[in-house]
Amino acid sequence: MELWILLAFAAQFLYAVSILIDKHIVIRARAIGEPAAYAFFSVLFSAVVAGFAPFGFVSWPTWSLIGIALMNGMAFFTALFTLYSALKIARASDVAPAVGGISALTTIVLSALILHTDVEGFILPAFLLAIGTAIISHFHFSRSALLYTICAGVAFGSTVFLSKLVFERTDFIDAFFWMRMMGVLFVLSLLLLPQMRAKIFHSAKQSTRGAWALVMGNKVIAGAASILFSFAVSLGSVALVNALTGLQFVFLFIMSILFARYMPGMKQDSLTHGGWHTGVGIGLICVGLAALAYTFA
Repeated sequence: MELWILLAFAAQFLYAVSILIDKHIVIRARAIGEPAAYAFFSVLFSAVVAGFAPFGFVSWPTWSLIGIALMNGMAFFTALFTLYSALKIARASDVAPAVGGISALTTIVLSALILHTDVEGFILPAFLLAIGTAIISHFHFSRSALLYTICAGVAFGSTVFLSKLVFERTDFIDAFFWMRMMGVLFVLSLLLLPQMRAKIFHSAKQSTRGAWALVMGNKVIAGAASILFSFAVSLGSVALVNALTGLQFVFLFIMSILFARYMPGMKQDSLTHGGWHTGVGIGLICVGLAALAYTFA
């Protein structure tokens, strides 16, 4: 099997771990669980990639690369903010599959319209994986939760697509560095907004050390997933890599059952009540994976 597919598998496992912790934080961590503040700090912590710079790995980018990387950072913050907003008012077992499916479909559409050849040979497995992921959600959404979920899916899909455009313009380390730095620059600019600044500073002051430790640990997990996922995108089909988000649900399904007794809210959020949505969704994911295996046979 191709290396980039294995990297995508590993990334989805780590993302599943991270999203369960995210769910716990936005419900239980009080101030820092405020979606806007949590999204701000999540992007800000990605500044650790600046550590690459002193070792001479990073070169100065073109203006077009900076522009795309900045759009990527804006989309990434929007994706995190809307995802955390959805997780705060809806079940992770509903939100995660729907966001994943919408994200995958968004990437497929953008890739077909702009990259053209990027989905060649992968359109059927990517489509099956995306649809299967989307319908796994039980659709137990309020109107606001549905809106946040759709926005998060479109924003994540746009982020992945923009990442592919950056990777096509430079090497992996430079691309990853500038996307993260432009994201940090964007969230720092949000401090110019008085209401956002007050919300972020309040969250920083009111949150406990334990909450910060949990956030930092989770960002390490999410960061590792991001690196693996980005590397997979740089090597292979962006549409197919993002369609493999369906695997995240499988991991989430298992972990939500295993850790239901240890994490508040997870028992009610368990995926064991999935009904026909779960059966049909998993069936389509399996068919999609089979189609993928046949493609590389």
